[in-house]
Amino acid sequence: MKTDSFKHIRRVILSRVLLVPFIIVMLVFGTLLYYFASNLRDQVASQLVRIADGHRNLIEQFLQERAYDLKFAAASHSFKGIGYENKLALILEQLQTGSPAFFDLGVFDERADHIAYVGPYNLKGKNYADSEWFKAVQKKNIYISDVFSGYRKIPHFIIAVKKEEGDRVWYLRATIDTLFFNDLVENIRVGKTGEAYLLNRDGMFQTRRRSGGNLMETDPDYGTYRARGKETISFVAESNLGGMYLYAAGRLRGTGWLLVVRQEIGDAYAPLARAVVLAVAIVIMGGAVVVMMAFVLATGVAGKLTAADIEKRQMGAQLLMAGRLAEVGEMSAGLAHEINNPLQIMKSEQFMINDILNEIEKDGRQPDPENLRLVRDSVNQIGTQIDRCRQVTQGLLKFARKSETSIKSVRLEPLILEVVEMVERRARVEDIRIVKKFDTLLPPIFTDPAQLQQVFLNLLNNAIYALKGKNNGEIQIAADRENDEIAVSVSDNGCGIREEHLEKIFLPFFTTKPVGTGTGLGLSTCYGIIERLGGTIAVASEVNVGTVFTVRMPLDGPGAKGKSESKYSDKEGEGQ
Repeated sequence: MKTDSFKHIRRVILSRVLLVPFIIVMLVFGTLLYYFASNLRDQVASQLVRIADGHRNLIEQFLQERAYDLKFAAASHSFKGIGYENKLALILEQLQTGSPAFFDLGVFDERADHIAYVGPYNLKGKNYADSEWFKAVQKKNIYISDVFSGYRKIPHFIIAVKKEEGDRVWYLRATIDTLFFNDLVENIRVGKTGEAYLLNRDGMFQTRRRSGGNLMETDPDYGTYRARGKETISFVAESNLGGMYLYAAGRLRGTGWLLVVRQEIGDAYAPLARAVVLAVAIVIMGGAVVVMMAFVLATGVAGKLTAADIEKRQMGAQLLMAGRLAEVGEMSAGLAHEINNPLQIMKSEQFMINDILNEIEKDGRQPDPENLRLVRDSVNQIGTQIDRCRQVTQGLLKFARKSETSIKSVRLEPLILEVVEMVERRARVEDIRIVKKFDTLLPPIFTDPAQLQQVFLNLLNNAIYALKGKNNGEIQIAADRENDEIAVSVSDNGCGIREEHLEKIFLPFFTTKPVGTGTGLGLSTCYGIIERLGGTIAVASEVNVGTVFTVRMPLDGPGAKGKSESKYSDKEGEGQ
C-alpha cells in the first residue's frame, strides 16, 4: 500500500510538474528550430546565389575583355596589313600574351572567305557565308557564338568582330581555347559536390559538367531550371538522373547563356543538419538531466508526502480511537449502573449461600433438600448475572477495540439496533425514550460497519446529553432509502443548538459542553468518517425545539461499482 501510494504521488508530481513545462519547452524549441532551420536554409540558398553571381560576373568579364582585345586588334590594323599571315601571327601572339584563352585567329572579307588564318587547322580559303556566326556578326559588330563543330569537327566557340574600312568591310575572328574556358567555368568549389556549367538557350552544354554532361549534349534537366531576366535565383529540384539538388541559375549578358551552379541537397544542407543534430542532442541531454533531476526531486517529495500521508493516517486512526474512548467515557455512567445491578444480586445470593452453609455446619446433619434447592437457584442466578455483565463488558470492549478499515456489505437495521442497545440502558436511567423507524426494504450498503457504528453511537450520546433533565425526552432514529442512498436521521427534542454554533459544529475540538465534560472530537470524527466512506452528514437545529442529524450513505460504498470480492464480503450483515 505504501509503495503504491508513493509511486502514485511521484507519478502525479512528475506529470504535473515536469510534463506540462516539458511540452511547452518542446513547443518553444520546435518553433525556434523551425525558424532557425528556415533561416539557415535561406542563408545557404543566398550564399549559393552570391557565389553564382560572382562567377557569372567573372565569366562575363572574361568574354567582354576577350571581345575588346579582338576589337582593339582589328581597329589597330588595316585589311591589307592584317592579311599577311606573318602579321596575323604576331597579332595572335600579342593577344595570347594578354590571355592564353586565344587559340587561333582568322581574317574574313565581306564575302565570308577565309583569306588569312593562324592556327593548327587548315581553314584558309574556306567560305563561311552560311555560318550562323557570320550572319550574326554582320548585324552586331561583336558576336560570341554558341559552341559548334564547324569545319574542324571539334566543339568550340568563337568571338568575331566587324571592321568597316572605307567601302570595305572585313571581319576578325578568334577561337577561344575550349579547355581553358572549361577550366574557368568549372573552377568553382561549393562543398564536396558543387559544380558550375553553361547552357545555351536550347539547353545544350557550352561547358562540361563534372557529374555527367559533354559539350553540345542536351541537358535533360534543362526544363526544370528557372531563370528570370538578369537575376540569379535559387531553387530546389530533382535531377532526372536521380538525387535532389540546390540550384542557383542566371543568364550571362551578351551571350544569353545560362550559368548553373548546383550542389547536392545533402551536401548543401550539411551545416544545417549538423546544427539540428547538435541542437537536438543538447535538448535530449538537457531533457535527460532535467528528467533525472525531476525524478530525484519527485522521489524525495513523494517520500515526504507519503510519510506525511502515513502520519496523517496514523493521526486519524488515533483521533478515531480517541473518539471511541470519549464515547466510552460518555457511556461509563450507564455501564457502571448496568453492571452494578448484577453485582448487587450476586452479592445477595452469596449471603444466602453462606447462611445455608453455616446452618449445615452447625447442625452437622445432612442438608435439607429445600436448602439445596435454594443454593442451586442462587448459583444459577449468579451465573445469569455473570453472563449479563459479560455481555455488557464485551459490547464495550468490542466498540473500544482498535480495528482496521474494512469495507463490506452491511445491513444498517441490525447495526443501528446494536448501537441502540448499547445506549438504551443509559437512556432509561435518564428517563429518555428511543423510537426506531426503519424502512422494511432497506438494501445492504458497502461500508465499514465499525466506523459507522461509532458515528451513530456519537450521535445518540449527544442526543442523550441534550435531553438530560428534560421531561418526556425522546430520541427518534429513522432510516429510509432515497434513490441510490440510504438516509439515517437521529433527532431529539432537546435543548437544540444555537445558530452561530451550527457552522462550527463539525470543527475539531469545538464543543458546547462545559469544560471537562466534552472533548470536541466526536462530531469532527463523525464528519471525517462519513466523508471517507463517501457519504454526507448534515445538521438542522432550533433552540429549545430539538436537533436532527442526517447521515446519507451511498449504496455502492466509497468507490465505484463492481469492486472485487477481495475487498468486499458477500455475506450480508457481516460484522454486525
